Amino acid sequence: MNNDKLRNTVKKLRHHKYSGVDEIVGIEPKNRYGKISKKLVKENTALYVDTNSQKEDEEIISSIKTLESLRAFMSEYKKCELHKSATNMVFSDGNPKSKIMLIGEAPGHDEDIQGKPFVGRSGKLLDKMLNAIELSRDKVYIANIIPWRPPNNRRPTDDEINMCLPMIKKHIEIINPSAILLLGSTATYALIKNSEGITKIRGKWFDIEINRKKYPMLPTFHPAFLLRQPAQKKFSWEDLKNLKSRVKN
Repeated sequence: MNNDKLRNTVKKLRHHKYSGVDEIVGIEPKNRYGKISKKLVKENTALYVDTNSQKEDEEIISSIKTLESLRAFMSEYKKCELHKSATNMVFSDGNPKSKIMLIGEAPGHDEDIQGKPFVGRSGKLLDKMLNAIELSRDKVYIANIIPWRPPNNRRPTDDEINMCLPMIKKHIEIINPSAILLLGSTATYALIKNSEGITKIRGKWFDIEINRKKYPMLPTFHPAFLLRQPAQKKFSWEDLKNLKSRVKN
């Protein structure tokens, strides 16, 4: 079997996988993809992943319906160079049925080791912030724009953000929250594409449309920033109350 035919076969198989199809049922057995062994598919999957276009990736992402399928896709996604230096792909934490979704920038050292978002010093502060409005990690859903830790905790590049943007948008679509809290300037810029800094737009609601549905988003300061600038916590407190009020209404 030549590489083009193999690539098309693997593409169809992966498309079904990420769409949530785990078996093909029929009266009579039928080989729908020609004579191809599981071993051959596994050995040549890298060929498909490496040569797939961005448009093809986005088509696959658009067909994904479940968190499990999205996690599987992101776990196998190798085009973002950040995965090479990361220990873990950090997917999410919290309650996937929550009406509130929190989105941060990218994993740090502790998150990279534990495979969960916001578990270091910033995470401890975030837990206190949630507790202040009678919420907890079990009552919200937490994800990041970038699922892999950038080296030395540097800010993700625009290319890295744009590469991961379809995945976080699909994440939002699956969770379907009533309100989204954007933690920090990177998460805010990635989804809102604001020209103003986080200081000027924090506390203001913005709508972003994903697959013909609008999601309200509220930018606020990142907990890491608040650790460096404790005087700014009073503004984050106002944002948290704003978020809680929005979800209650």
